Amino acid sequence: MAGKLVYVNKTVSDGSATTLKVTGIDSDDVYLLVLKLIQTQNTNETINMRVTKSGTADSTSNYDRAYQIVSTISATNTGSYENGTGSRIMENVNSANGGGQSVFYLYNFNSSSEYSFWTTENVSTVSNQSAGLFGGGLHTVASASDGVEIYGTSSGTFINGASAILYRVV
Repeated sequence: MAGKLVYVNKTVSDGSATTLKVTGIDSDDVYLLVLKLIQTQNTNETINMRVTKSGTADSTSNYDRAYQIVSTISATNTGSYENGTGSRIMENVNSANGGGQSVFYLYNFNSSSEYSFWTTENVSTVSNQSAGLFGGGLHTVASASDGVEIYGTSSGTFINGASAILYRVV
């Protein structure tokens, strides 16, 4: 049966985690990453993602991304960045207003000869508005990645119940 999701792994914050790391990618399949209740104790925290290599986040300057943001106050923003130490996935998430949710499709993560890349769609509540972001990114290193790490740029502690859930698409 095509298009079936197979649960791989998850991590859930107990209210003391400064990162959410989920691993278990071990095949050439496409993977689906679902982020729920993504918010930290900090107000207006920007949330980023890094790939993991053998369970350790790669923080080298090898992340590129492109995106479009749309919001409830009619603001739109497009952009692209190269050579970051992580890939920004949510802008200024406000912990007082509900945080963010995301869906990622992860490609080539198990390949040692291709770049790991992803597409994303997310929605989050930021200061005075709700905003959606869609786009993608890549890790410009041809080596296998086994998962991802989600973190805030201000090292905020994720709230109790914030989670990252990984599925394999078969």
